[in-house]
Amino acid sequence: MSQSTSSGHWREQGNGLYVSARDNLCPSIRKDRLRQAANCYYKAFNFSENEEEKVSAAKNLAMASWKIARVDEQCLERLSLMIHQYKEAFKHFSFGFHHSVDVKPESWRDGLLASAQSCWEEMRHGRVSELSMENRAMTYHDLVQHIQIPQIQAECYIELSNCHFHCGITAIQNKDFKRGLYEMRDCYMPINEAKRCQVEKIDIQAEIRILEEDVFLHQCMAESMQAISIGDELYEKLVKDEEMLNMDMAYEVIDWFKQAVVRTREVTEVEIEAIALSRLGGVYDKVLKIKYKAKEYLMRSMQLAHSMHPRTFNTEDWFKNCAEILERYQKETVAAEEEKWNKEREEIVKGLEKELKGIDKADQKDSQEFLRYVYRVFPPKNKDHKLEASVKRKGLHVEHDVLKKTLQKAIIHYHPDKVDTEQHGKVWKVLCEEITKRLTCRYERMK
Repeated sequence: MSQSTSSGHWREQGNGLYVSARDNLCPSIRKDRLRQAANCYYKAFNFSENEEEKVSAAKNLAMASWKIARVDEQCLERLSLMIHQYKEAFKHFSFGFHHSVDVKPESWRDGLLASAQSCWEEMRHGRVSELSMENRAMTYHDLVQHIQIPQIQAECYIELSNCHFHCGITAIQNKDFKRGLYEMRDCYMPINEAKRCQVEKIDIQAEIRILEEDVFLHQCMAESMQAISIGDELYEKLVKDEEMLNMDMAYEVIDWFKQAVVRTREVTEVEIEAIALSRLGGVYDKVLKIKYKAKEYLMRSMQLAHSMHPRTFNTEDWFKNCAEILERYQKETVAAEEEKWNKEREEIVKGLEKELKGIDKADQKDSQEFLRYVYRVFPPKNKDHKLEASVKRKGLHVEHDVLKKTLQKAIIHYHPDKVDTEQHGKVWKVLCEEITKRLTCRYERMK
């Protein structure tokens, strides 16, 4: 008996056992018959004299291993045996795929590829999908070493990267940034290997590209959040544990927050950038006492927060702290400006002694006379602002409502907030303040 005939004989015998392992049999009998079939296929493979016989036996071995894996999948205690059988299946599918190029028709290769793809989908959505992400990653890492069919190999690498990615996301959510970054970096090897498979399927290429972008995004986010966390720890030590200001530590805190800003800008992660900027503003405000720098960072943080509308951050500590500091700065600025103006105003009032005496004298008369005096001696700068003709004429009685509306218009004409000090000067503003005070008093009395 020749070896080629022996190979065919063993394959034929294996086929009989394979077909007899029907689904309605109990698992132990099915598995026993499938093992016997696999042993026959191994002998057929070893006795093969040419590539055509080898790839045929390899495909039979792959199918038998796949069916054994199905049986093992039904038993919780046989997980490791199931995974071993899937490895065997993919090892033999891969052999058949690569060695059948010149010895088998395209239809045979398409059938083998379809079976291998079905095997992969069944395994991926079976018991393996119920494992923890860590165990799933270990399984795919071990399994991919036995897969040499580009499309399935690429998909396995993608699954491996996805496992590391989800482990990383979980770690980042738990503020374990070191573990999160470790997992994110572990994503790159399988991503690059999936690229190396050079699969032409557009959906796989798109999945690889999206996954790579997501990994980079979350890696930058994790690095930024880690930098903020380290900066926060150092800041707490700086303001609580140090009796004297440690400038080196202060600038180290700033460096960490700046690093967080840089990393988020690479992926336009606006919220984390806003948080980092608010932290920077806080350091410059409370520690370094450089208000203009603090205001610069805080204003940028608020702008970013408002750019995310309709999202609001009113309950977030970083946003509230940012708003409180800016409100304090605004009050300080207003108070400083008022103090400065009051000093200037005192000097201006001294120079307006004659004019103010004239206004006080006119203020002793009735409202109609006072209005005529003000508009005649201190006419508004806007030429369109004129006294009502009925009020302007002497001896003509003006009704209460008309006079009241005239006073209201006069207040608008002379209101100091409407004065352009650069164009008309501060002296005119002081005069308008004094005139408006008297006009307002008269208007209030007429209500």
